[in-house]
Amino acid sequence: MVRIKKVYDKNYTVIGNTSINDSGLYLADKGMLEYLWSKPDDWDFYAREVAKHQKDGIDGVNTALRHLEENGYLYRGRVRNEKGQLKGSKWLLSETPKKEWSEYYQKKCEKRKKKPKVEKPIQAKPKQAKPKQENPELLNTNQTKYSSNKIKNFTKSLSKEEKERDQELIEILINYLNEFATRWRREPITFSEKEYDKLVKAVHGKDVGLLRKAAEKTVIYSEQYPQGYLLNCIKNLPDMKEEST
Repeated sequence: MVRIKKVYDKNYTVIGNTSINDSGLYLADKGMLEYLWSKPDDWDFYAREVAKHQKDGIDGVNTALRHLEENGYLYRGRVRNEKGQLKGSKWLLSETPKKEWSEYYQKKCEKRKKKPKVEKPIQAKPKQAKPKQENPELLNTNQTKYSSNKIKNFTKSLSKEEKERDQELIEILINYLNEFATRWRREPITFSEKEYDKLVKAVHGKDVGLLRKAAEKTVIYSEQYPQGYLLNCIKNLPDMKEEST
């Protein structure tokens, strides 16, 4: 028989034994719950930043978060204003499972499954002669507006896991925008569903550490169309792959 003797230290976190003894959780899930529980309430959570300090990687971090949601230890919702526009995110953490949270997660999953896929009909495109133009079309340098040729990389196809991962970055980005809007006494920036989807695709593969600067720049300098200005700022951010080379 082997007995474990505990060696106590001053730096510790107090958490109930419910999650530790929950057989429905993986060890990685329990570790993630304890890790989050050890952080202060005003701590900004970054999945990618947490992954840098863990051996599980970003996929392991996201998997543990989903398991905590599924079992009622974590609530991840979105906050909307009176017009129904996305304003930010709301995360709640509990050391004991909550049934209403797990039910909310199940409803989210069912809603995603039931979402119909709209198929676009194939239309024959008539061949038209292209007239010769002496002057080429000039690109608009005004960053307060964006055109289709400027955001063509926003429409690239992403997997389900990549979209969920990038949605977390958008929630962090929206929190930054709200923070700077309050600091500079500006109106909060809201996004339509289409603009939100473009943001999700735009942040894919970008340097997370520069999102805060892009949010601050948008709040300070954009006046006519901050949503488009922000999209262009994110587009010009360096990719993570480019930085590592």
